[in-house]
Amino acid sequence: MPLMYGEGDHAFARLQKEINRKHAENATLDYLTFKLPTAPQAAFNSFDNQHGATCLADTRVELLQEITEWADGQDRRCIFWLNGMAGTGKSTVARTIARIYHDRGNLGASFFFSRRGGDVGLADKLFTTLASQLAMKIPSARRYIREAIMEHTDIAVQSLRDQWDQLILHPLSKIEGISSPSIIVLVIDALDECDSERDIRIILRLLATTSSLVKIRLRIFITSRPEIPVRCGFSQIEADRQVFVLHDILATIVDRDLRLFFEHSFSTIREERGFAVDWPDRRVIRRLVETSCGLFIWASTACRFIREGRQLADRRISILINDHRSGAGPEKQLDDIYITVLKDSIQPDYNEEEKTELIDKLRNVLGSIVTLFSPLSVDSLAYLLNKPPRYILEILADLHTIFHIPSQTNRPLRPHHPTFHDFLLDKDRCSDLDFWVNENHAHKALGDNCIQLMSEMLKRNICGLQSPGTLIKDVDPDLIEQCIPPELQYACLYWIQHYRQSRIRLCDGDPVHCFFQKHFHHWLEAVNLIGRGSLVVYLLRMYHSLLEHAENLRQNPFVKDARRFVSAFQSIMEQAPLQTYCAARTVMAPTNELRHHFWSQIRPWSKDRRIAEATDAKDEYNFVNDIAFTPDGRHVASGSVDEVVRVWDVATKATLCKFEGQIDKVSSVAVSLEGTMIASGADDTTVMVWDWESRAVRYTFKGHSRWVNSVVFSPDGTLLASGSMDETVRIWDLERGQELAAFDGNSSCVNSVAFSPDGLLLASGSADQIVRLWDIVKRELRMSLDGHAGVVNSVRFSPDGKRIVSGADDMTAKLWDTITGTEYMTLKGHRKRVMTVAFSPDGHTVASGSEDMSIKFWNATTGTLIRTLKGHTSGINAVTFSPDGRLLVSGAFNDEVRLWDMESGEARGEFDEFEEDTLSTSGEKVNPLNPELIAVAAGELKEKSSAITSVVFSLDGQLVASSSHDTTIKLWNKNGVERWLLVGHLGTISCLAFSPDTRLIASASTDKTVQLWNTATGAVLYTLEGHSGNVCLNRFSLDGKFLASCSTDKTAILWHVGTGAIWCKLEGHSDTVNDVSFSPNDNRFVASCSADATVRLWDVSTEVASRTLTGHSAMVNSVAFSSDGKLLISCSADTTIRLWNTAGAPCGTLKGHTLSVNSAAFSPDNKLVVSCSEDETVRLWDSELKSAQGVLKFAVAIRTVCFSSCGQYIETNRGVLDIGLFSLSSPSTALDRLFTLFIKS
Repeated sequence: MPLMYGEGDHAFARLQKEINRKHAENATLDYLTFKLPTAPQAAFNSFDNQHGATCLADTRVELLQEITEWADGQDRRCIFWLNGMAGTGKSTVARTIARIYHDRGNLGASFFFSRRGGDVGLADKLFTTLASQLAMKIPSARRYIREAIMEHTDIAVQSLRDQWDQLILHPLSKIEGISSPSIIVLVIDALDECDSERDIRIILRLLATTSSLVKIRLRIFITSRPEIPVRCGFSQIEADRQVFVLHDILATIVDRDLRLFFEHSFSTIREERGFAVDWPDRRVIRRLVETSCGLFIWASTACRFIREGRQLADRRISILINDHRSGAGPEKQLDDIYITVLKDSIQPDYNEEEKTELIDKLRNVLGSIVTLFSPLSVDSLAYLLNKPPRYILEILADLHTIFHIPSQTNRPLRPHHPTFHDFLLDKDRCSDLDFWVNENHAHKALGDNCIQLMSEMLKRNICGLQSPGTLIKDVDPDLIEQCIPPELQYACLYWIQHYRQSRIRLCDGDPVHCFFQKHFHHWLEAVNLIGRGSLVVYLLRMYHSLLEHAENLRQNPFVKDARRFVSAFQSIMEQAPLQTYCAARTVMAPTNELRHHFWSQIRPWSKDRRIAEATDAKDEYNFVNDIAFTPDGRHVASGSVDEVVRVWDVATKATLCKFEGQIDKVSSVAVSLEGTMIASGADDTTVMVWDWESRAVRYTFKGHSRWVNSVVFSPDGTLLASGSMDETVRIWDLERGQELAAFDGNSSCVNSVAFSPDGLLLASGSADQIVRLWDIVKRELRMSLDGHAGVVNSVRFSPDGKRIVSGADDMTAKLWDTITGTEYMTLKGHRKRVMTVAFSPDGHTVASGSEDMSIKFWNATTGTLIRTLKGHTSGINAVTFSPDGRLLVSGAFNDEVRLWDMESGEARGEFDEFEEDTLSTSGEKVNPLNPELIAVAAGELKEKSSAITSVVFSLDGQLVASSSHDTTIKLWNKNGVERWLLVGHLGTISCLAFSPDTRLIASASTDKTVQLWNTATGAVLYTLEGHSGNVCLNRFSLDGKFLASCSTDKTAILWHVGTGAIWCKLEGHSDTVNDVSFSPNDNRFVASCSADATVRLWDVSTEVASRTLTGHSAMVNSVAFSSDGKLLISCSADTTIRLWNTAGAPCGTLKGHTLSVNSAAFSPDNKLVVSCSEDETVRLWDSELKSAQGVLKFAVAIRTVCFSSCGQYIETNRGVLDIGLFSLSSPSTALDRLFTLFIKS
């Protein structure tokens, strides 16, 4: 600070003020650096890595010399890649290099990856951790790194490229060589253990830009196994790296180093045990060196095994020498020593039963440890597994050879080497299957443990904070750690990933569903409290992807609403976690599942507060993914959140029509080139094709197992391609209406597909950052275009087919040559992800739409930016040109669709909004599907419901029908709004049945008739007359061609649905026919049951009963086939349920009801039976064991039961039951609750 003339004593005051200002500035910068999210345990000298060995003196001499000569020299190659197979000592070399340059003051940073190591297995902490260490160790870089953090406050959530450029490359380019070390070394170990293959390629590509630094020499030392992603990444930066392959070192040198290692280890054992100075014999060491096959991990494991043997050290040496064959290969030798250690941990004096029990315990604990995504301490693992800590310690007591087991039980427990994980989970390598761990089962068990732990511990305001406005930065971290201990943190972060890896099928009513419904907000609060709120969107998306639509009719909408909620309020909840409960009320529209379910939890926080209602928020799930012009340019079609394809008139921008049929969000649309067909792909996993003029469905293609993201017609209109979250591309034949081919070479979800103009090639863009070209004729992959550093969101061919344009999360669009596969150019300018790209019809212009809310136009030849369009208030997700190239239409995340003039660049306006509510044929507004409202309602039976005699659901869930004692039928839409009042019968309605396609409903009445009604118009089609007594029941055949009815006149009649004529009449029973059932295999056989206590099996072709089944002692009330047609089930007033084969032989009797059994049915897989009775219970049975599995007690007798097609619900005449309501663990427990669908008369 310069002195000022005449200042006097004021100079000291000014100096003090300047010092204070600098201190405050430095404190702010220190805080910013401290807040940068890092993985401190990744450093080579971290506490967690303190037991990692470095090279012994006089070992690896030649290799270390070569590495240091490269690092210290003038070699322009900035990266040294040391690769070698597992166990060859790469990490030991990496620690040694890090230690050498740390001691010299030249180590800038180190990052030791560890698969399943939590943060040290993820790429997202790599560059922030390296930058933090650089700022600490290189003072000249500290200032520039801090400035970068101040300028880019959200750098931690930006792309890897931005993190590398802003935090490391740019700051290092600014420092002067004279004020810093001449070289800076970065050490990155086990890069292959990074959890994302695509991130590995990005990392290597970015590290290669180190060569651009001129003021300082940055050296990057990398180790890894020679895995494909690493090899591919290095192949693209050949000029910037040096390679050394460990297993290419001369065997004599490796054996020398191994001999020195054994001698050093045995000298330690000699001192500990007091063995003779010449122990062991040199021949023993030579034999161990031979057996190790060059693997240092084998040698270190062998030495630990011998050392742990204590007095039995010689015995263990003998086992290793005599039981391990030399020449068996490195991996086999490593597997053998692991088997040896595991077997030795089982005491020989146990009997066989005790050994089996111990091995089961050992396998369960080991399986848990090796499948954890982040290491846990003994204490935390014990809590997660619901075992005492001593249980874990006793199991692992003799396995110190394999595991590092800290004396402090709150420190992480982990294998000494990752090869044990590979060995234990590989059935081919773990030769003793007693120890082999089934990875899927282990993940399922851990997922269940996580759910159980969270269900027990999570609650609202778990940390006892005083105010819902408390900021996370003001909460004591120790309080969070105390209230959310490590095992609970682990469960909150990884439960979804465990279920994903287990490959189980989640379904409504299962424990996961029950947990998420009850504890969603509690889980959200906890994740935000531990500072991992940024993961919530990713975790919910993963959870949602596991839910197959047919089996999750209740869970799917609930998770959708959860994602909307998080999208709207996550930024607030990350700062103030208790705002989770206050925010919930504001985001939820009146029909929202979350609002209905969580109102009781939300209300205490918002009591006496006036809260505005909000419309449904939108997240990355809720956008229009595609837009398409018709060939004449007159109409535009788009997908929709509301399960429909929407069509507008371009001239007026008015809504025109909808194409309906799918039951989940429509993500993609396409119009055929001749304009006769329109196709859509939806989140219900289907692809639908409609006729444009008639709007009739031509095909519904089912083959994908996850959301369909993209559909496209071939130029000749004979094929349709679809890309899906299930990582496949499928080709559909539009002439035959069937799947033609499936391409499954993608390693991640397919976001976009496009046909070449000649129809011979198909391009696909995937989340693995690769564009692939498929040969349609040969049905094989032609080439992969690898160059993006982010998820590929959109791909399109140029009109001449010579180029492809792709847009990706790396904020760029790229053009590729389709002949050579080379990258033609990269278009840079967007500030966020590029979500959509398109070529103009003349091929001269490329349009790109981005999350930055802009649309950019580029010269397709030069790459020059032509124009930028702004006006959208949300990110752009779809752009497409009109066929004449004069217009462009764009769609945004907020569901906004706009039209632009290409000549002037001016906006031509927005398309009209479609009503979110669908319209009934009467014009009345109807709310969207709310399965919770029509599926299960709880409460006391209302008196009014006595007027209702029956309630039935259509198979597609779109309609509900109810009948009443007043002889009328009401038809309701899916949300309980009345559509038709059907009047025609003269007597009470005894039965209702929907046809399989929902187009018809049949009603049986005491007026001796059956009537067939059209569900679309409410008109009666036929009145079926033929019975001479009351008609008790009617049923459709599975194909909907026939209808069966049965009557008090002792007959059953089969009717032709198309004509209303009698097909055949079944006569033979001596009393009322109560039920009739079609065989599921064909319509040739029909079963009937009667009040005469018999069941009859009829051959319809002869109208003769081929079998009469006797055994019941009273009236038989119902009969049904199993799904495979091999069994029959009947129930009777004698309180029993009987199983029969179709030959007429009895197969068992189910006893448990105390009064007449009204109805019984098989589950779709035939493993369960459900029944209902006059004793006011519904019971669940195991059909094979003939044993009771659960019982529900009601306040009224249920008349009919059957399983839903997915097997997760039980449909009754009073509504739908979730199978999860049954107490499977306690069959005798009754629930004194009524679950009923109540519809007002």
